[in-house]
Amino acid sequence: MNAAEDELAIRSLAAAYTDAVNRRDGEGMAAVYAEDGILHSPAAGEPLQGIEKLRKRFKRLVEVEREFLMQLTHSGVVALDGDRATARWWFSEIKRPTGGAFEMIFGVYQDEIVRTPAGWRFARRTVDAPLRWELPSPPQSFGPLPAFLPLTGLPTP
Repeated sequence: MNAAEDELAIRSLAAAYTDAVNRRDGEGMAAVYAEDGILHSPAAGEPLQGIEKLRKRFKRLVEVEREFLMQLTHSGVVALDGDRATARWWFSEIKRPTGGAFEMIFGVYQDEIVRTPAGWRFARRTVDAPLRWELPSPPQSFGPLPAFLPLTGLPTP
């Protein structure tokens, strides 16, 4: 792969994660991580490491802890260094914790990415959300997700 192909693959990796979040697919969320990948949210405490722990955490998040979750990942920057890369992505998110109020969040992912035999994967994702607030009223429409077209080429568990 050349540098442009590597960067496109990394951007696709970040997009695949966001797509999995919005489809409420905990398996897909974990599939973008390396086997020993780490998720760290300083506000949540200790980092979580290992694909099985990540899979379990993400499945619980989308199946139990959130009635609604939609994330938009905005423009990012990627720096390549051979078989490693770093990236930063700004995001916004609307969520509703189970039994709670809707919240809006603005945050940033800071990523360390590694090339694996399966392709580029997150070795470490650090997520910070410095701006969050409870929304004053629920949305006027809150329905189920649609059926999704199958996509090939996304990371798989």
